[in-house]
Amino acid sequence: MAEDNNYVTLEVAIDETLYDRIIHAATNRGQSVSEFVESVLDREVDTALHETPVEMVDPQDEE
Repeated sequence: MAEDNNYVTLEVAIDETLYDRIIHAATNRGQSVSEFVESVLDREVDTALHETPVEMVDPQDEE
């Protein structure tokens, strides 16, 4: 039996309008909301990992 390495949920607060749009977009693609969100996140993560990293600066360090 294959080991299941999936997380069950990713809890985030999103605007109701965006949530409705996600449901609509997922339906248009014939995917569940979970499948749609995972595919979009996977694509965005891949894109972000190929970008030049941004240096994060702690505002307290600037004082």
